[in-house]
Amino acid sequence: MPAKKKPTTKKAPAKRAPKVDPKVAERKDRFGRIFPPRVEKLVKSLELLDNCSNKSSYEWNEDLVKRAWLEIAKKLIRGARSFGLELDVRLNGTDVRDVDTAKKLKK
Repeated sequence: MPAKKKPTTKKAPAKRAPKVDPKVAERKDRFGRIFPPRVEKLVKSLELLDNCSNKSSYEWNEDLVKRAWLEIAKKLIRGARSFGLELDVRLNGTDVRDVDTAKKLKK
């Protein structure tokens, strides 16, 4: 009796991982090292700034505080946009981008 032949199956070619450009890998690595500590530093600075709201320790000018937070918000919006994110920030219902901080602010 002749030996039975095994059915032949074609093997799919092994998939290779896409080649990673060393320059791209280096930029990703650099971002991963630099970005998180900068975010932590910013968060810490905002926490320290928030400490200034303690009325038992500080007396503040409301117009100055409002202007400062508007400027901070505008910087956050621009920064988010540079990463392709849309950040909507409102102060008392008004989009902060619509507030001109060069003029005296309404209470």
